[in-house]
Amino acid sequence: MALIICPECGREISDKAKECVHCGMVFAGEKMVRREVRCSECGATLAEADEICPNCGCPVEEAKIDDIKLEQVKRTNDKKRRRTKKIIMSIIIIVTLFCAVGGVGYKVYLDKKAEQEYQEAFNEYITDLEKVQILMLSGGSDSEKLCNLTLKVWGNAIMEESDSETDKYTRAGSYTWNDFNIALAMLYSDSSTIIKISSIESNQSSVKQLMKKLQNPPEGLSRCYDTVTDLYEAYKKLTDLAINPSGSYRDFGENKDNVISDFMAAYEKLDNQLPDKFEIE
Repeated sequence: MALIICPECGREISDKAKECVHCGMVFAGEKMVRREVRCSECGATLAEADEICPNCGCPVEEAKIDDIKLEQVKRTNDKKRRRTKKIIMSIIIIVTLFCAVGGVGYKVYLDKKAEQEYQEAFNEYITDLEKVQILMLSGGSDSEKLCNLTLKVWGNAIMEESDSETDKYTRAGSYTWNDFNIALAMLYSDSSTIIKISSIESNQSSVKQLMKKLQNPPEGLSRCYDTVTDLYEAYKKLTDLAINPSGSYRDFGENKDNVISDFMAAYEKLDNQLPDKFEIE
């Protein structure tokens, strides 16, 4: 099978076609034949050479013109259909491209939004770490001072040593020394000590709330959470020791020194681990 040129419209068609799909030219074998033309007046079939209808005498040209007009309408309609098809295909392609570009743009938007949310959460977490670090340092400092006063009262009562800061707890009179248990009881029932303990307990409550908030660190801050947890454990031991002294005089002193050492080590480690915050526009 091969392609040939239609002698009527000049377009390519199959050499097996019985009529041109473009203009309607009819073929019979190898001989080209026009579509049958009928008289517009009586409907009689006209020969190609007829100039007037042999049946009624109507001029043949009018019939041919009518036929040509019909063919032109058909061709015009075909062109319109092809043009409409092209327009529809173009619209489909444009819509597809728009959806594809829009999808990529939306993903970029979501990624950017997620990154901004992460940076905000990261910065907020660091802020909370700094807050809890300062709170624990304040509570730890107050606890250390109370522990030192407790040791001083405890030791002076045992050693019967006079001191302007501890005499009101260790001596009942000018010449009488209190038992160290009595001296400690007087210390912890003193109004100034009660105020100190209340302040430490309030500090503990604030720190505890912040530690709960820090339980789920953003990506990249897990090490900071581990360190602040160690810091909190040392802080809790120190504050509890200040509020409720127990054990022997020597044990109390050693425990105090150990927890302060652990506290400061964790505090400095966290200080070194804290990263800079993101600069968010």
